[in-house]
Amino acid sequence: MSLTRLFLHERTVEIILRILKAEENGEKIYPLQISNDIGSPYSYVSKVLGELERFSLVESRSEGRMRVLSLTPYGKVVASMLRDLHNELEKDFNSRMKLDILKKVYSNSNGDLRVYLPVMAELEMLTKSTEDEFVVEEAKKLISEIKERIKGET
Repeated sequence: MSLTRLFLHERTVEIILRILKAEENGEKIYPLQISNDIGSPYSYVSKVLGELERFSLVESRSEGRMRVLSLTPYGKVVASMLRDLHNELEKDFNSRMKLDILKKVYSNSNGDLRVYLPVMAELEMLTKSTEDEFVVEEAKKLISEIKERIKGET
């Protein structure tokens, strides 16, 4: 189970974030379009939208036979916060913790070459086992730094 799913009801968040994305792109968004985009039944999306309207987070207006959705000012605040939280929860905290440990081991190595290679090997494995771009970039920087120190000490 993902942290996002653990902390947030995933479909409700997807609905409100889809409206936010449409507004930011200057697009009109309709309930059926949201249903198709997130892969949820129209009846469920309609029920959630009704609740979001009841709590004054979403409003709708009719344009012909279509119902156009938009966020209220309060809805925009909530949607922005949900997006930030969603992005935070998407991070690979296990890999970030492992990276922190490897950085600490490296910084405490006092130039001991016997520590460099195992740390470098762990960092290489870490770059291949995570999709967290921050972890990959930081690990690659540390690998380069270790390689430079090895060159300088040999």
